[in-house]
Amino acid sequence: MALVSLDHVTINTARPAETVEFYTNLLGMHVGWRPPLDFPGEWLYVGDRAVLHLVFVKQQTEAETGDFDHFALLGSDFTTIKSRLVERGIEFRENIVAGGTTKQLFFPDPNNVKVEINFPPNLAA
Repeated sequence: MALVSLDHVTINTARPAETVEFYTNLLGMHVGWRPPLDFPGEWLYVGDRAVLHLVFVKQQTEAETGDFDHFALLGSDFTTIKSRLVERGIEFRENIVAGGTTKQLFFPDPNNVKVEINFPPNLAA
């Protein structure tokens, strides 16, 4: 069986409110059901899938799991997301996949985690 989709990414954050606001208001995710785990956090959904698990920590520390470079999402409205980044003064890098037509945006979240969004032409709004 081949991989079908990214399941989820987990980010530890000492800035829970700012991080939830970033992903919900900028990218349109929504807070959804989370099992009764023994640590604080939120699960953020795209549609009916919990794709981003946030773990609330008291302070940022270096992760035991090594460097985390980025995670990628599929997008369908390049213009809207780019406009939101500009409106918020968030620095971003725009790219087109070499030899292709897929547009990309790269930018940091409040925890300096790199976010990549791919906008393939077949998903264009």
